[in-house]
Amino acid sequence: MQQSVALGMGGLEIWAQPSQRLPRHLKERAWLEIRQHSRISQAPHNAQFNTSFAEPAETNCPPEFIDSITQNIMSDPVILPSQNICDRSTIVRHLAERATDPFTGLPLAIEQVKPNLALQLRIRNWQQK
Repeated sequence: MQQSVALGMGGLEIWAQPSQRLPRHLKERAWLEIRQHSRISQAPHNAQFNTSFAEPAETNCPPEFIDSITQNIMSDPVILPSQNICDRSTIVRHLAERATDPFTGLPLAIEQVKPNLALQLRIRNWQQK
């Protein structure tokens, strides 16, 4: 029985890139699916895609340090008006495609995004341990 790889937010693929928190064998399989089914060829000519299969620095990261969209450790966490938290780079990239909150679908502008300095400090302290 052949298993299929489902692509989607918080799963295997975010912006045509496998999540860094996936095991290596699933990343390789995700890349095969992405190449077959994604719109990478329609990406802007200056878009750069990370094709490395490097494992994250820490797999025992506290869950609140993980970006809920990309499933990667945040470096610049921000709070959206919906009170959801994600990394600034994630929301900037999302807003470049559509001007909505990715969690609620409501209109969103970058000016409405606020830094989460307390969480950023906790992440940096944890990374330095």
